[in-house]
Amino acid sequence: MSEPEAEAAGALAGPLGQLVAMLEEEGEALVEHLEELRIRLLIFAGAFLAAAWVGWLAAPRVLAGFQQAVGRLIFVAPAEAFMTRLRIAGALGLLLSLPVGIYQAWRFVAPALFPEEKRLARLFVWASSLLFAGGLAFGYWVVYPVSLSFFLRLGTEGLRPAVVVSQHLSFFLGTTLSFGIAFQLPAALLLLVRAGVLTAERLKEVRRPALFACVVAAAALTPADVVSLAMMAVPLVCLYEAAVFLAPRFERESSSA
Repeated sequence: MSEPEAEAAGALAGPLGQLVAMLEEEGEALVEHLEELRIRLLIFAGAFLAAAWVGWLAAPRVLAGFQQAVGRLIFVAPAEAFMTRLRIAGALGLLLSLPVGIYQAWRFVAPALFPEEKRLARLFVWASSLLFAGGLAFGYWVVYPVSLSFFLRLGTEGLRPAVVVSQHLSFFLGTTLSFGIAFQLPAALLLLVRAGVLTAERLKEVRRPALFACVVAAAALTPADVVSLAMMAVPLVCLYEAAVFLAPRFERESSSA
């Protein structure tokens, strides 16, 4: 090989070598991130399985509480009692292991955040957790007993309730867990405002269709009855108005950041 050809080959190998080295470093970093993600998912899975086992052991007490509320419970399919207990275990397992999942997710994403982003992320995590707990409490202490009492009182002397256990569990989850999910509305809206997807003015402009959407969401999340629908729609409207009120403060913080 002549001297000019050797110089050209060396010049070409230099940038290519740097590119290959950079790709190797990025590949190693990606493998490390995936390994860390796998470990944290395994931790959450282990926490969920342990919590689900606790939920399985606690299922008879949950069913006993249902019996105190509605009286005799029945099942109309051979596997229905087993599947209902399994659903109770899964719901309690998810609820009890949720803090572990949130902590593991935080530990995974926190190193990539700037200090200001960490502060905002903590704020939204705490706000979302409190809203979820508030929705669960409102559903359990207000919506569930009020709706159940209303429907059971519609029985007559010749029309006695014989409640199917799986349907009652669905009713219970629809009047408790769905409220915890629905109460995330203001946190989600303020997060979108902070990200610049929405503005405070836009939230005001779409108030009417948004309030209609709250009613539609309440109908989709709650059992098919007007009582629980109304008891979810009203808080959702109030939460939307709270988000509209708080949105300008998040916009100002975003513009000054």
